[in-house]
Amino acid sequence: MRSHPPVAKGAPLCYHWTRFRGVAFHCRGTVMQLMRSVKRSFWRGVAALVPSLLTLVVLVLGLSFVYRYLGQPVNTAIMHVVHWVSGIPLGEYDAAGVPTAGSVLEWYSQYWMWWLGPVGSIIGLAVGAYFLGTFIGNRLLRFVESWLVHVPLLRRIYPGAKQVSEFFFSERGGEFRRVVAVEYPRRGLWTIGFVTGRSFRALSEKTEQELLTVFVPSTPTPVTGFCVSVPRREVIDLPISVDEAFQYVISGGMIMPPAERIESLSVALSVTAEEARAVIKGPVGGEEETKPPPPADEQKDD
Repeated sequence: MRSHPPVAKGAPLCYHWTRFRGVAFHCRGTVMQLMRSVKRSFWRGVAALVPSLLTLVVLVLGLSFVYRYLGQPVNTAIMHVVHWVSGIPLGEYDAAGVPTAGSVLEWYSQYWMWWLGPVGSIIGLAVGAYFLGTFIGNRLLRFVESWLVHVPLLRRIYPGAKQVSEFFFSERGGEFRRVVAVEYPRRGLWTIGFVTGRSFRALSEKTEQELLTVFVPSTPTPVTGFCVSVPRREVIDLPISVDEAFQYVISGGMIMPPAERIESLSVALSVTAEEARAVIKGPVGGEEETKPPPPADEQKDD
């Protein structure tokens, strides 16, 4: 804080009040500057902490889902198998939360065997997925599908779920995972889209050109958007991944893929500013300027 000259004895009251107001305003400015600095640091820390927290929340929710709906049923099945084979009682928890002595439940709690359920369920899902990918598993799956399509409620749910699954996990992923740029909604405006396949045969035959179906996502919710049919020659493939394209769309263009970034934003803005000045100033450098036409009176005199 800056120093003030000493107050002379017998100084008027207005002098003391003026000096007090100066000190108060100086302190207020210092406090406001400190608060702004704290606020900037706080929001910078929140921005750095939110991605980690979201990742942790998704991980915890995923593990909780696996343990509740897959791990617990597997653990129950294992305990019943042990009880049936060895004859050891299953046991139960008492009012204090202690399992029955000499039971399968006590053995599970004593040796921390609760992880067997989630791990066993994940291994079982992996083995089942591999089996369904084989010839025998594929024939078995077709048999089950032929039964599901005849169930009144399931036949309306299962086909849609199967199409979504095939879209994401099909071996034709290269065709479905192309990130392109199309002129939409008018010429001169380029929009990011995803090629989902070929367009209607009737439309291609009518226009006499090969058409592609492109899904144009909306910002910031890419789960919604528009499906447009675009000629293949008017589609520009972009050298970015689907994840990078989704990040670009969700962030409103603020998160640019590293390989597609220009030198800096100031360079882009300077180029735009120079183009704007050239348009406003018109021709420069020795070119003749277009003079306005003479007034009507002078034209009559001529």
